[in-house]
Amino acid sequence: MDHPARLITRSCTTGWADWVHGELWLLPNLLVRRRLTLQQTRAHANGRTVPHPLPEVRAASMPLDEILSAHPTNKVLALDTVVEARLHRGLMTDRLAVTMRDGNRHKLLWLKVDPAYEVLCHALAEPLGQRLKKD
Repeated sequence: MDHPARLITRSCTTGWADWVHGELWLLPNLLVRRRLTLQQTRAHANGRTVPHPLPEVRAASMPLDEILSAHPTNKVLALDTVVEARLHRGLMTDRLAVTMRDGNRHKLLWLKVDPAYEVLCHALAEPLGQRLKKD
């Protein structure tokens, strides 16, 4: 059975020095960040970037190798290799900071108007368990 990949924001950046938005996809065992263009980023302004209900595609249809190699800020993060994750609510942006088994750290930030925080709170609770902290 093929599982869906849900688009939970199109305002995802990889840190405060990264101003170009990207898509953040939630798959059953992965988080995938795919960079958009500066023009698309500007078009978002500070508004919601995903419709309700959230768009879905077949997870198997996502070209993960292509996404990862297309830009250095693209990410494919396997949930089973996360040793620590922290979800944080901010004034204008929310974020997920993760530490991977290999020691690499990643930050994903998105506009607070998008539903990514709420979606990730529920979706990451089971696969990450005690490794997920919320503040």
